[in-house]
Amino acid sequence: MIKFIKVLNTEDLPIGKSAIVLVGDQEIAVFNYKKEYFAVANKCPHKGGPLGEGRVQEGIVVCPNHEWRFELKTGNSMQNPEMKCGVYPVRVKDEKIYVGFDQNKKKIYGKEASALPASLKFKIPTIQKPINPEEEL
Repeated sequence: MIKFIKVLNTEDLPIGKSAIVLVGDQEIAVFNYKKEYFAVANKCPHKGGPLGEGRVQEGIVVCPNHEWRFELKTGNSMQNPEMKCGVYPVRVKDEKIYVGFDQNKKKIYGKEASALPASLKFKIPTIQKPINPEEEL
């Protein structure tokens, strides 16, 4: 179930601007791009840069630290298809901006980890002593 929480008034976020809001323990970057509002996790999955301080070009937010790019609508990375930033649904009602949070959904950045098949699991022995007794480890 998605719960929408008011984060801003529309007058506080002019076209072309962004704001970083704190909801609980989550920092959310809210963007007004061409009169449409988007919300993404403020933390860049690449190195943790503040996406809310980045610039937007053609619907893509550019991280200010390392220039990584993420689509505002989907959170998909332009550099690495395995990496994705969190996106949140946004609604506007009565000049107020609401961001939706799924109470039952865990946050996922990138692909979910997958277990190795049993046939690929093996143990690598640790060398206890040097092969040549005169060498040091």
